[in-house]
Amino acid sequence: MLNPDLPITKNSEDILNRSTFANSLAKTLLQYSFSSSLTIGLYGEWGSGKTSLLNMVLETVESKDSNTVILRFNPWLCSNSKQLITQFFKQLSTAIKLKKPKNETAWELIDQYADLFDAANMIPGAGTIISAFGKTLAKEAKEKNEQESNDLQGKKDKIITKMRDDDIRVIVSIDDIDRLTEEEIISVFQLVKALADFPNTIYILAFDYNVVVRALSKVQHGDGKEYLEKIIQVPFEIPAPCITDIYTALFSKLDVIFRDFPADKWPKDIWAELFQFGIKKYIKSIRDVIRYTNVFLLKYDLLKDETDPVDLLALTCLQVFDPFIYSNLPGFKEFLCGDDMSSSLSRGKAYEDELKRNVSKPFSSNEKITDQEAVNHILSMLFPKVKNVLGISYSYGRNYSHRDFFVRNNVAAPECFDRYFALALEKDAISTSTIQRFIYEDSPQELEKNILEIYQSGKIIRLLDGIEAYANNRSLKISEERATAVITVLVRNWEKFLDPNDASFLSIPFSWRLLFCVDPLLEKIDSGRRFQYIQEIFNDDFVQPSTLTLLLQNFERQLGRFTDDSKPNENALLSLADVLQLESIFKSRAIDAIDSKSVLNSANASSLFWMLQNIDPDMAKSKKASLITDDTSLAKVISACTSRGSTLGKIVVKTRKVDLKYLEEFVNLDEAYNRIEKFVATDSFTHLTEDEKLNTILFLKTAKQQNKEDSFFDGVPEDALADWLEQTKH
Repeated sequence: MLNPDLPITKNSEDILNRSTFANSLAKTLLQYSFSSSLTIGLYGEWGSGKTSLLNMVLETVESKDSNTVILRFNPWLCSNSKQLITQFFKQLSTAIKLKKPKNETAWELIDQYADLFDAANMIPGAGTIISAFGKTLAKEAKEKNEQESNDLQGKKDKIITKMRDDDIRVIVSIDDIDRLTEEEIISVFQLVKALADFPNTIYILAFDYNVVVRALSKVQHGDGKEYLEKIIQVPFEIPAPCITDIYTALFSKLDVIFRDFPADKWPKDIWAELFQFGIKKYIKSIRDVIRYTNVFLLKYDLLKDETDPVDLLALTCLQVFDPFIYSNLPGFKEFLCGDDMSSSLSRGKAYEDELKRNVSKPFSSNEKITDQEAVNHILSMLFPKVKNVLGISYSYGRNYSHRDFFVRNNVAAPECFDRYFALALEKDAISTSTIQRFIYEDSPQELEKNILEIYQSGKIIRLLDGIEAYANNRSLKISEERATAVITVLVRNWEKFLDPNDASFLSIPFSWRLLFCVDPLLEKIDSGRRFQYIQEIFNDDFVQPSTLTLLLQNFERQLGRFTDDSKPNENALLSLADVLQLESIFKSRAIDAIDSKSVLNSANASSLFWMLQNIDPDMAKSKKASLITDDTSLAKVISACTSRGSTLGKIVVKTRKVDLKYLEEFVNLDEAYNRIEKFVATDSFTHLTEDEKLNTILFLKTAKQQNKEDSFFDGVPEDALADWLEQTKH
């Protein structure tokens, strides 16, 4: 629940242990009995709790003496000096009438007094006569106003007599004086000093001492301090709250916000560091506590499942107390997120210098920054990459691990950064709850449905990143049952997934992402049952041979087979005997795919032939020769020998290239060229997929231009291929 920045109204709400002071002051007020008025000043800066203390004092008075008339007058609600004077006496009249209806004469006299001010349009007692519009009265009206002034004094004398005779005790509290204009401030003190100095009347004036002294000095053209001392008989400085009580109030409010957060998952060390070296330096009053917790609550309600709570607390601290820093952070994502300085050093001194320059420039000492040391510590805690740059060496800190930071939704993980500032998930992001349900809860049917929906929404990469991160995090437990369920849905559907980032210059090969997820999940399965499960996958008709190729290649590589690195991995998932059995199953599945020509519809056909050739070279050669039976199958083979990529210039350009040397293992290139040249003019060509058409045109346009020994050329931009394809239609 949001906490309004409002003063407390009861002693029972006091969390700063000020009730003792309030009770003592109330006791003093009740004992006062003099023929004149008494003015008490409560001095305190903005946010120091003046109004709260006033409320506690008046509550105590009301509970101990029901006869005392209490008027809570707020001059801030009056629009001008004239209205301030008139409204004060009108409200005083009403207060006496409500408390002492039998003292009719007293409140009637005060009401008439107010009417005289309204009619006279003046403020006596200050040495000058002031019009409602701040102008000097016309000469011809001076005599009349003097008469009205005499009437005012006479009426005031009657009020004084009546209040003394009827023993009417009044306590007037006037708050927010320091929020008035300079003219209105002087009017309040003129009111107390000259107009309402009634017997048995106590004024409690609450204001910022320095603000009022400056205003009085300007308006009075003199010493504002001296003027104030003539009016205030009993000055009180608001007792400063114990800082421990303020911290206790902060912790109490945060406890309510985090009431459902698992205690065993709370990062105690990181929170302790944030509070000690960051938040503690900013929280100085209850008002600070309220502002901070209110902003945090709004952000936490929106993103509590998608952000790290301590990271969000840290950024909220900067947002509330050092907004200049907070507003600059979104523009420096590249330099804030990722590895720490030690890893950046491997990239060279130039990168290190660039990092220091870009990080230090916007966050160096600046007049707009409230606390530079706190800023540096918070940023170094949030972003380990800049710890050394900002000169923080005494921090517990956090060592950056992308997988761990991603799982915890830390702001230093690039995928999570933007949500902290946008207050919403990134366009291509998947909620943490969705990833967790996928890994821990969804049934096989739900897994199948959800993974296809996620792919169609363009978020498959984020899902795979999430699975990988969770699977590799040793502190997170994933059962064998859940591991096998996730692996099964991945491998059964992998052939359906086209690489969404196939044109990204620096993107990780999409096929690797399957292995990044599967390998750590297979480790969750007991080694004695692991091969049996993998064998079931290889015999699963729903798992395409192209996917089996990726899996088998991975297992072979771990054993040092079919790779330049012949050294086996000591942590290999399967034994050699196990892998040899898988080779047999794969060979049978691959031959069936070739014979049915379904392999030509696979995005990974070339890898399948590569694996088959390593297992059985003669069989592979025979199957390659049998694969091309017509021009359509030739075009599909050409497509299987074509890869996609990109070139990096001013922009990233999608490209395609055909491996002519590999294609020649299937067909004579000259023969293929002659056949394709005629084929593109036939109806059969139009039945190919768009990708197959582009790949066929690529071969036709480039085969004669390339040296067979140099078949891996830079590639042709896809835009050019599309133009060539369009020309064939005409």
